[in-house]
Amino acid sequence: MEFSNAYAIAPKGTSLTKTAYYSWATFYRADGSVLESAASKGGRSVIARTLLTEPVYARFDRATLDEQRAMRKGQPNTFLVFDRLGIDPFTDLFEITLLAEGTVRGTGGVRIAGQDCSTDVPGLYAAGDTATRELICGGFTGGGSHNAAWAASSGSWAGRGAATFATGRGRPGRAVRPVGTAGLRPTGAVNVGHREVVTAVQREVLPYDRNYQRHAEVLEPALRSLHETWAAVREGLGASGEALFRAREAAAMVAHGRWMYHAALQRTESRGMHKRADPPAQDPAQHHRLLTGGLDAVWSRPESEQRQLVASGGRTA
Repeated sequence: MEFSNAYAIAPKGTSLTKTAYYSWATFYRADGSVLESAASKGGRSVIARTLLTEPVYARFDRATLDEQRAMRKGQPNTFLVFDRLGIDPFTDLFEITLLAEGTVRGTGGVRIAGQDCSTDVPGLYAAGDTATRELICGGFTGGGSHNAAWAASSGSWAGRGAATFATGRGRPGRAVRPVGTAGLRPTGAVNVGHREVVTAVQREVLPYDRNYQRHAEVLEPALRSLHETWAAVREGLGASGEALFRAREAAAMVAHGRWMYHAALQRTESRGMHKRADPPAQDPAQHHRLLTGGLDAVWSRPESEQRQLVASGGRTA
């Protein structure tokens, strides 16, 4: 889950996170000077650091006329947004921002335990952005290419696996019971709303200097804050009707944030999209995946240790 801190470049005020064409962009400061070393690939950290103190602008001014025509044909929906804003991205400077996309462009997600996209939970299958892509991408990825192929392929595999599981299981011979709690069945009186929970999570996971430019000194207090939010969610977040879905969604955001930061603190190196300022280099001894889980008590450990526990008949959380 430490590899679920992807940030995509977008024109400020929009949700257009298609970043392929920023390979043809030059990035500028507000005074029109070039922002040195800034780039879509290999220079996004420069953009993030600069945005902490001043605006950043972009222009697709490295594209030839032939490339411009091909780009409009290749991704017409990209230019639909620019056209509505009255911006010609090839000649006009436009202000940009970075939008956190979690596992959408990250590789973190639900662990895949079988070839049919089954998880460690019997009967639960994961696909697309919900499922980890570390198996095909490692610690850094994006939104298209093999990621798009993964979305279609994993959906097919997971659907087939789930259907096979259901037909093989037959009709349950015992009554089913609900097991969900956070956001659904609080332990106390309902006194927390989903909007304030979402705001509390965003406050900790959206800032560039916490989630993108990581350091233990900011990760640790952010994780403590999320732990406090989780305790409040368990005790007092609830709703009814359509808002029940929103409450459950908010609870999931808190859980994700805690897993992400707990794993980020355990990986004391910089690897893939997980960039830490305190240990900025890779550590060869950490060339392994981390498994992360737990609700009230979060844990993270190397996947190799998990395999040893299973092989020895041990149980995991």
